[in-house]
Amino acid sequence: MRTFREIIGLWPTVSAMALDVGVGERTGFSWWQRDSIPSDRFASVVRAAAKRGYVGVTADTLAIIAERRRISRDGHANNDLAAA
Repeated sequence: MRTFREIIGLWPTVSAMALDVGVGERTGFSWWQRDSIPSDRFASVVRAAAKRGYVGVTADTLAIIAERRRISRDGHANNDLAAA
């Protein structure tokens, strides 16, 4: 998984993801539209994905996606993530 949209897309609907994570439907759609999940919600996304049996949704995966987005926006690479 390389984007937050891919993570959100694991759920049958954005609304289902939002409900599982404990945020409003509008918030879930906002995340999908921006291809972004706030880092303070990573733990709840990981727990919700695990409850549904979605493999590969980990705090590390979310952090790597966030870092790649930052790099593409800012142009600064971290050598540890460049190899990931």
